[in-house]
Amino acid sequence: MDDLREDFIAETREMLESLAEQLVQWEKTPDDHGLVDSVFRFVHTVKGSCGFLDLPRLLKLSHAAEEVLSAARDGNLLPSPQLVTAVLVLIDRISDLTNALETGAAVPDNDSVLIDAMLAFLPTKPAAPLSDMKFATSSSVVEELEIEEPHLRSKGRTVRVSLTLLDKLMNGISDLVLARNEVSRQMKKVTGLGDLDNAFDRLSSSVADMRDAIGQMRLQNIDRLFSTLPRALRDICIELDKQIDLVIEGNDVEIDREMAEALRDPLTHLLRNAADHGIETSGDRILSGKPIMGRILVVARQSGNQILVEISDDGRGIDLEKLAAKAVERKLYTATQWNKLSERSKLETIFHPGLSTASAVSAISGRGVGMDVVQTNIQAIGGTIDLDNVEGKGLKITLRLPLTLSIIAGISVSAGGANFGLSRSSIVEILSMKNHNVEIEDMGGMRVAKVRSKRFACAMLEDILDIPKPSVIPDSGRTLVIIKPAVGASFALDVESVVDNEELVVKPGAPLIMATGLYAGATLPDNGRPMLLLDASGLAEAIGAQDELFGDSFDDDEQNHTTHALQIDSALLFEGMDGIIRAIRLAVVERMEEVPITQLHVVAGRTCVSVDQNIYSVFGFDAVDRNAQAYLKMLRISDGAKMIYLVVADVHDIFAIPQNLLASPDPATIEAVIHVGDKPVELLNAYQFFEMEPSGAGGEDSQPLCFIETGSDDHWETRILQPLLRASGYMVSYDDIDRDHASVILTSKRDLPATNDNRTVVLRSSIQPLPGPNTSIYRYDRFALISAIQSKIAGAN
Repeated sequence: MDDLREDFIAETREMLESLAEQLVQWEKTPDDHGLVDSVFRFVHTVKGSCGFLDLPRLLKLSHAAEEVLSAARDGNLLPSPQLVTAVLVLIDRISDLTNALETGAAVPDNDSVLIDAMLAFLPTKPAAPLSDMKFATSSSVVEELEIEEPHLRSKGRTVRVSLTLLDKLMNGISDLVLARNEVSRQMKKVTGLGDLDNAFDRLSSSVADMRDAIGQMRLQNIDRLFSTLPRALRDICIELDKQIDLVIEGNDVEIDREMAEALRDPLTHLLRNAADHGIETSGDRILSGKPIMGRILVVARQSGNQILVEISDDGRGIDLEKLAAKAVERKLYTATQWNKLSERSKLETIFHPGLSTASAVSAISGRGVGMDVVQTNIQAIGGTIDLDNVEGKGLKITLRLPLTLSIIAGISVSAGGANFGLSRSSIVEILSMKNHNVEIEDMGGMRVAKVRSKRFACAMLEDILDIPKPSVIPDSGRTLVIIKPAVGASFALDVESVVDNEELVVKPGAPLIMATGLYAGATLPDNGRPMLLLDASGLAEAIGAQDELFGDSFDDDEQNHTTHALQIDSALLFEGMDGIIRAIRLAVVERMEEVPITQLHVVAGRTCVSVDQNIYSVFGFDAVDRNAQAYLKMLRISDGAKMIYLVVADVHDIFAIPQNLLASPDPATIEAVIHVGDKPVELLNAYQFFEMEPSGAGGEDSQPLCFIETGSDDHWETRILQPLLRASGYMVSYDDIDRDHASVILTSKRDLPATNDNRTVVLRSSIQPLPGPNTSIYRYDRFALISAIQSKIAGAN
């Protein structure tokens, strides 16, 4: 019986999550019978289970709700705000009693009041006495549901698993990932493993697939988090007498279940703030020329390794003058200090505890009141908050969250002889101290890093953590990491070096360590040795990074500008396999990868690499000693359509391309000669790589269509001509329906022209020209054939 009760609690909670949203939607669309049917089935299922489990209070409540909803299903009762409110209150009581079954908490026994209020909506028919009812067993309820909703049986099979077992499974796969990574690290030290490399690649692929599959178990659709918002907004609108339309997008985005729980309260608070103090009253909206109906938009989407949740409204936005008055009144700033703040810093003042721009205390919320809690909760799960405010138009709050809390993308850095982890999502840029774009200054006793004319508060990690540092500190040999915390100014962290770029398995940190505010938990890198994960916001506070002193160099507008500048005016400095230092524009570099040398092949006189079941050209491979190394570092380069790989010995730096470029005598391969540090460096012309690629590499959408008019008996068109055309970058069709859309028509029918169409190229089987004025091409003259096709296409254009 205890097991049955636990199943009942779990199933009821799962159904309750979406019930409030369905009721609110039913109120808006009374003709949608599917919504009231769904709610009716819920209370009917609860009633049947309660009769079997002997839960009289739940039985009476669900029976009353069933009576009213049955009348609504029959069309004898239309939804009204009062009716929906009564049903919602009764559903809330069912939820309270369900929770009490597990916790043992007491729930006030005023159910009769709720039941009478519910039954009062019945037109004439009184409720049937409970004593006359025959209760359905669980099996009969399932049979009835399957009769009413046959499509339910097509859903995937599911099984309930305890969270403890799920966490144990996740820990196991995390340890397996670490073991795989350590084996990979050791194998890189040995060459000539041959078949063992291939076997390890298969094992690694299987582990990755298993990790992804098990990781999906931790994920749930964000719809389960969003489902509570319509009910919350409805209650607020009734209390405030406002009309607000809630639009939710991105319900299919999946989010870590622990993150969803941590996000529930902040999201509800932001919704309340937007409705109470963001959206104006009807009168104010009319005076402002806005529609009476306000609008709140909640959007979720995945962007790379982050989940973005945006909450925006079309209300009044944050009044910076009011915010300034409150901040000065609470002595957070003086008027002079406030005027020196950037707009971003002014907006982020709302995260100070207790600060609000509301003119009166509201029972709902105040913009700024409780925002410190929102910030704390978002930071706790490794997220960041961005504010986009337009006074009089509205406010958009963007929550940037890591994809998962169990395994995150990160880097490990060394300081004081120890290694520490950093979340990659908070890292803006990594530079060498010897980079000529980096200058270290001293301003009023504070160390400041100047990077491309931008100043950042800077500190050595050893000083922040109070750990021993080298007696002699060679600035040129250390590394500068530019970090953007959840809230506040970006800062520069001075570390000994960046050790590795890897997946970090996150574990809870010890309470004493977490109390320092400098750590976000413990983590296990590839080698399996525990290390501490640094907290970006805690480091920023310890350094004393403040917007008013340095300016946030990476706010929305400037970050877009900076990124744009990096894409156009920056270059990547690398060392080729021949030992020569060169540069290539950063705009074409997608990322650096380590590829097993076994995946490289020399085919048809060119070197290719097999990646994700695709084949790409490889350059810079000539100087590689196959017996000296098992893995190669490669730059993945793309022009947006084509992709190639460039083998490098190492990547040194990213730098701004100077204005004084020296012209190259060979511009086809070397774009220019530039000055980097104290040495001249060749800036490669990236176009040379893509010029060598087949014209078809840009995808089928950009390939001209060749229609082949079949006619020969030796199937030459399919065996010889079609492969030749496809290899040259053309699409091929034999279907007459494509004839009118083709760029070129090829025919060898009877060795005679079949049409006067100027798109036609006539192919002959004889090497001798045909008699007469008609022009034709010997079908084995490849160069003449391709030239003729290109000429026809150029003429059509």
